[in-house]
Amino acid sequence: MKYKRELACVDCGSKDICFGYAGSTTNVFVPSGMIVFHGFRTRSYVCLECGHINQYLPEDKLIKLRDRFKRRVG
Repeated sequence: MKYKRELACVDCGSKDICFGYAGSTTNVFVPSGMIVFHGFRTRSYVCLECGHINQYLPEDKLIKLRDRFKRRVG
């Protein structure tokens, strides 16, 4: 199943956003209850309209997480 998402600011809905990585070290999401050696590196963005900063999993990492979660649950 292919998921395609168009990212927008969760605060104001603007699509005028700048992508990057937050902090000097990588921000990694490690799911609870799953054995994941390296976690999933998150991406960050700042909204150029309102200044809101947020993080998300890139699509390729999200697909891997879904697959691992389905194997664990299913």
